[in-house]
Amino acid sequence: MRIKRELTRTISGNPTVVVAGGGASGTLLAAELLRECSNASVVIVEPRERLGTGVAYATDCPWHVLNVPAANMSARAEDPDDFLRWLRERCELFDGASFVPRATYGEYLTSIAARAAAASGPRWRHARAAVCDAAIEDDRVLVTLSSGERILADALVLALGNGEPRGWARVQDRCRDSSIFFDSAWRAGALTACDPSADILLIGSGLTAIDAVLGLRHGGHRGTVHMISRRGLMPRAHRAPSVRARASARPFVLHESVRATRAAARESSRACGDWRPAVDSMRGSTNALWQALTTAEQRRFLSHVLPYWNVHRHRMAPEVAEQISAWVAAGDVRPLAGRIEAMTPVGDRLSVSVRPRGGGPARALRVARAIDCSGSEYDVNRSSSPLVRRLIARGLMQPSRSGIGPSVASDGSLMGSSGPSHGIFTLGPVRFGALVETTAIPEIREQVRDLAHLLASRFECA
Repeated sequence: MRIKRELTRTISGNPTVVVAGGGASGTLLAAELLRECSNASVVIVEPRERLGTGVAYATDCPWHVLNVPAANMSARAEDPDDFLRWLRERCELFDGASFVPRATYGEYLTSIAARAAAASGPRWRHARAAVCDAAIEDDRVLVTLSSGERILADALVLALGNGEPRGWARVQDRCRDSSIFFDSAWRAGALTACDPSADILLIGSGLTAIDAVLGLRHGGHRGTVHMISRRGLMPRAHRAPSVRARASARPFVLHESVRATRAAARESSRACGDWRPAVDSMRGSTNALWQALTTAEQRRFLSHVLPYWNVHRHRMAPEVAEQISAWVAAGDVRPLAGRIEAMTPVGDRLSVSVRPRGGGPARALRVARAIDCSGSEYDVNRSSSPLVRRLIARGLMQPSRSGIGPSVASDGSLMGSSGPSHGIFTLGPVRFGALVETTAIPEIREQVRDLAHLLASRFECA
């Protein structure tokens, strides 16, 4: 009966879009689409009560700040000063160069959702559930929610954010669900240390691990934090450049592109004492370079180049980098390149054996807690998401040619085994694999604008 009501509403000239995910990308799309299309309705399917924050901006730790200056964090591509105006209206003491707390940015996104809901009335609905299945029926998408509700929509947008944690395979079952091992830094209680002076192990040394250190320290932990990763790489620091490097064409061959990027970084360092402008100048062309690579080159990039690219491209706020550097210098934070050979619970502690990169004897660590900060699972065939599994089973989703993320067409539509999955689109981090620049707000807002235009055109909005 519920299906019939939704079908009648759609046929009556009120197209319906279901957005799976109410984090930053899903919320911004819903707001932009309703702004573009006066006859559309949007159902945002998100279990959380609060829209806009997702995992990234739900933190309440004031030490967790944006990794991009405020001037580049407007939610709207057409209005680059929107975030700065919002800050001024709240009398926040930040300027365009500030790295604002992520909690503050979460409030900004939530305010966008609230304004869109107030302006749209019944055309905006937040369903407190998750999308667990979708099927194509007569050129529409039959969407099933975890609540049991089913909606026959004109389009479904997968705005699922970053994937669930990749999961560390070697952890023993008896400590996997205990207070000794946490499979994510964002799991409840992960950053609340029971013993403030005990050693803690972080698996990974990227931005998530940096967030974990900051969260632990803010919560009162004072013991040593060990960071273990294969290469021991940590994100570099942002710095305000004195000049901007000019973007230049780069060859569409992996080894030539790497050489050209290194040469540009060296030249930038000679010209202005900073390699960062050269890396930043690539932002507008990175996705074109990625898509021009062969499948074999893409896989080599993911295996050998991506870790180095990430630490130079996705950097820490200057004040965060300064604090982390001080802790490393003091021995309070200890990054180590290597691999974990064994992790065994011994009483209320974990005994960890680490083999350093390059050889040498294994190091033994005894820690009160291990937190997996190694990142998200992007292999769709390994996903534990019921929705992803159902889409694959129905032939509506398949891996990208690089093997990570789903296959996605240039307009964002999901590619199935028989071609585009008509009516199902992707947005933001879900496009990782088809794109490599797709997780930050500057890229997401461009995708939001383009997808909203596409859907509005399809619905023939005035």
